[in-house]
Amino acid sequence: MKLSSGATGFNPLPGDRADLKAFNAVCHHATRTIDATVTGVTPAGVTPSSHTIHVTHAQHHIAVLRHTALPIVAFAHPRTGGDITITFVDHRDLAATIIKMTDAQVLAVDELRTPLSKIDLSALDPSEHDQISN
Repeated sequence: MKLSSGATGFNPLPGDRADLKAFNAVCHHATRTIDATVTGVTPAGVTPSSHTIHVTHAQHHIAVLRHTALPIVAFAHPRTGGDITITFVDHRDLAATIIKMTDAQVLAVDELRTPLSKIDLSALDPSEHDQISN
């Protein structure tokens, strides 16, 4: 896997922000196709640096995370009570619909668990390398 510049969320380029309104619309459509419901929206901030759409599907709660600078989507268990741990999950049905509707790449749990030492970081800018090193 190769990370593109901006993947770390540090020092994003101006205008490189994902459109939350458009992403929210995609998620609403995707959830309807699988009989799920959007239950909340959390815009990105400094941390987390991804937009989060909260979804309920068959009694399960899922957080759909959309990177703000790159067209990357992942699914996770929603975080609660100040928890900073992200536990990624796969959701094939949501992924399939999102892929059909956008140019976003949906990352699977196996990809997200790839050790940093096995990822090509050559496209990252120097400030991103500094942030990773710290």
